[in-house]
Amino acid sequence: MRVALAVLFLGTTLLGQDIPDHPDKLKYPPLKFDVPDAAKIRTMLSTGTPAYLIEDATLPIVDLRILIRGGQFGDPKAKAGLADLTADLMRTGGTETRDPNTVDEEIDFLSAQVAFGVEDVTGSATLSILSKDLDKGLAILMDLLKNPAFRQDKLDILKAQTMDGLKARNDRTSAIEAREVNLLFYGPEFPINKLATKASIESITREDLKGFHSAWVHPSRFIVAAAGAFKKEDLAAKLEAAFKQWPAVAEPSSGPVTAPKVTHDAKPAIYCFNKEGKNITQGRVTMGHLGVDVHHPDVQALRVMSYILGAGGFSSRLMQRVRTQEGLAYDVRSDLRPGIVYPFPFKVLFQSKNESCAYAAKLCLEEVEKVRKEGVRAEELKAAQQFYLDAFPGLFFATKMQTASTYAQAELLGLPKDYYATYREKIAKLTVDEIRRVAQEHLQPSKFAWIVVGNIAAIQAGDGVHPVKL
Repeated sequence: MRVALAVLFLGTTLLGQDIPDHPDKLKYPPLKFDVPDAAKIRTMLSTGTPAYLIEDATLPIVDLRILIRGGQFGDPKAKAGLADLTADLMRTGGTETRDPNTVDEEIDFLSAQVAFGVEDVTGSATLSILSKDLDKGLAILMDLLKNPAFRQDKLDILKAQTMDGLKARNDRTSAIEAREVNLLFYGPEFPINKLATKASIESITREDLKGFHSAWVHPSRFIVAAAGAFKKEDLAAKLEAAFKQWPAVAEPSSGPVTAPKVTHDAKPAIYCFNKEGKNITQGRVTMGHLGVDVHHPDVQALRVMSYILGAGGFSSRLMQRVRTQEGLAYDVRSDLRPGIVYPFPFKVLFQSKNESCAYAAKLCLEEVEKVRKEGVRAEELKAAQQFYLDAFPGLFFATKMQTASTYAQAELLGLPKDYYATYREKIAKLTVDEIRRVAQEHLQPSKFAWIVVGNIAAIQAGDGVHPVKL
């Protein structure tokens, strides 16, 4: 027994000699990942609907997503909220032959999941189901897509719930901030700012829902993504048969979705939105200006620059300065996600105690100026590049379904055809000089518009220690 224990101890000691004493010393083989070929999974159905279909028999499940060209931007201004009501009732309002309870019971019996959603320029319908029940699940999904009943009683309930929600839209400072950021950077006439009101919701009728559905929901406006335990040819045939039940349209929709050009120019100033109350002990501050869209040649350099400045979590400069060193905020970050069909804003944002908001804002501005004037260090650039190179497969291709959805969305939104194929290459070849150049060209603190939400009097009073004021 003693000999056995001695041998075991010796073995574990020898094995332990190969274990580094710090995580930084761990060595990994180079990550090798080949970007899937979109052309190999893309099928054009006879109905003119593109479909990205990937066979995956790992589990007896099929996941299917139908993307729709059209969303909230299609709301008439006087009917803001129409797209959301339409999507909700397409799932919960039953069909011409199935009442809502029957739909729910059939879906539950199949242990399936069916959902509808709508965003600014796109909509979606999803199905997740056991492969043996695919035909039944498709029949339910297609019935909901093609023949929604938009029952009046369900519409009345949903409108009442929506109007209750409107009453709470100013309860949270985060909701106020998000709304006012869009109004400031895009202007009141841009479609993203067609906000639902009591009047617009009350005015929406069952006929409005039918009209919206008729205008936007048709296979000519669909792109399909699916992965799971099926044969590609079989699923394509099932989809074609289902889509042929729709009447043909004179002018089928094709190409990516679009949005109006942003013509609004936010005036540099500090815009204050007062929110008082005993629980409002912190203020929210956002500063920034309009950014770029995904087609801009500097988009990857800007992505990496923003990671170093404030999008990289605890390793970012803003987090190190404002949170770690000064203890002024739990969350402080920069946000420079490139817009796809319209530009998104570049923002620096944080939440801090009322009295420390001004000083925290000063520190944020200093870091923005510093990255513009001094650029970034080689080790910072290397770490940011490594993050995006390592994260790339998980961001876009972690599963077969994510791969299909990635390419379906790329086609729907009009991403450059080589976007994913060149993503890593463009990041890997960035230099510190390029990062400094894009910071100088694209970050313009003198043009920052500021939004401050909270107890404005307390925020303007400052902390009594630092002379800076908002």
